[in-house]
Amino acid sequence: MKKYILTLSFAFLGLVSFAQDINLSDSVIYFDNKPVAYYVKELNESTPHYNVYIISMNKELLIAAQVVKFEAPVRELKPFYYYEVIFQKEKDTFSIYHEGQAFAVELASLMKQYKLLDGDKISRSSLFRFKKDYSGNASLKAKIKDYENYLDETRYFSEQTVRDRTKPVTIVNDKIIMQDGKKIGIVVTGTNTVSGGMTTTYKTVLTRDGSKAVEGTMTENNNPNSGPVEFTQVVLPTNRIVDASKVIIQPKVKNIKHKRPDNLFDISLPLNKVSRNEDLLWQVCQYVENYLM
Repeated sequence: MKKYILTLSFAFLGLVSFAQDINLSDSVIYFDNKPVAYYVKELNESTPHYNVYIISMNKELLIAAQVVKFEAPVRELKPFYYYEVIFQKEKDTFSIYHEGQAFAVELASLMKQYKLLDGDKISRSSLFRFKKDYSGNASLKAKIKDYENYLDETRYFSEQTVRDRTKPVTIVNDKIIMQDGKKIGIVVTGTNTVSGGMTTTYKTVLTRDGSKAVEGTMTENNNPNSGPVEFTQVVLPTNRIVDASKVIIQPKVKNIKHKRPDNLFDISLPLNKVSRNEDLLWQVCQYVENYLM
């Protein structure tokens, strides 16, 4: 923090007014024309977002509001940004999703509204009321919930095992799919039967009432003399078959390391030397990265 304090400008000219009793210069916050704290904006890589630091008049750090990027879990969604508001001496952190006016202005307004400043320190009782009443945290939870609802509708996210999705994936005995020490799915193999020039494919499905059923699909067989063909499916712990037809599954390129050093397949492969084949592991990792399982 020293470098931020040293670069403070103590100019009292050029005030920016955003409320009748709250003003900001390029470094000072005023309540009713009284200087109450310094602030510093630090350009964050997520332009035009800024990290904001609130510093008491006796040059002690009170609040650090740091920009955090919420990564979009799937391609159809977009990432967004929120703030981790850290109350330094109180060792307390509060997450806020904010849209609208510049966050330095918003933060100064909140300090005034909730009477967070008690002289040159943070009022603990006011901080408690702020965390209880301010809607910014609820807005962040609602934003994340919107993403979860989308994944439920398109990926059956609510039926998937809760775990750390960045951990390596292992396939035990070519059947049980594990991640973060938890079972996340099962590999099921079957055979397409050939009859009279037609191929019948059977698969287990869930009906609307949650019971299991077997669904058969018949397709024309261009080579009636061919033998039975084995197929592989992946099912969730709820026995729902993973359907990847609506997402983009990247093809596996042989002998080429992925660009991302934390690519799920690359960190999982060393733990799956006894797995039946790498193609199955690639497929499963693609399912995990696309939130299909």
